[in-house]
Amino acid sequence: MRLFAIIAAGAGFVLAPCGATAQMAVTTFGQTDAAACYQNANNDLSRDAGPCDAALRGDLTREDRKKTLVNRGIIHNRNGALQAALDDFNAALKIDDSLAEAYLNRGNAFYLAGDNDSAIADYEKALALEVNRPWAAWYNIGLAYEAKKDKAKAREAYEKALSLNPDFSMAQAKLATLED
Repeated sequence: MRLFAIIAAGAGFVLAPCGATAQMAVTTFGQTDAAACYQNANNDLSRDAGPCDAALRGDLTREDRKKTLVNRGIIHNRNGALQAALDDFNAALKIDDSLAEAYLNRGNAFYLAGDNDSAIADYEKALALEVNRPWAAWYNIGLAYEAKKDKAKAREAYEKALSLNPDFSMAQAKLATLED
């Protein structure tokens, strides 16, 4: 059965050493391993990449393959398997270098690895490609600047996130901690 897939607006969060980074799963529809992979990537508590592995062993369209790679990469990030996550995001970008969510999530892998400059570059690329939830990218930019000890740029990024989504409580909380 062919899957019908679209870029999702669904955002999940993963616990990170310096706060929670916003991640964005990519939706696939249908009763398949790819759909189960998306559900696991979108579930903050799931660490099971098994359905993703099964889907990728199957006969996926290019569209579903790139999205399943992104979703498995999110789970790898969550599990701390950062090189495996980077490999998946890079493979997805090799299929489609305009996939904004792949850049956002690859940025998270760089951030989790402590490579804040690469993280910021990928978050900015995600924004340039019009990622579905730009406030998530701005929030992550704030985290990376905060990790670099640049409170002024972190504050600007959190404020930008809040200008795009005034109810984004994670950015509100981070901004409040910078004011202390």
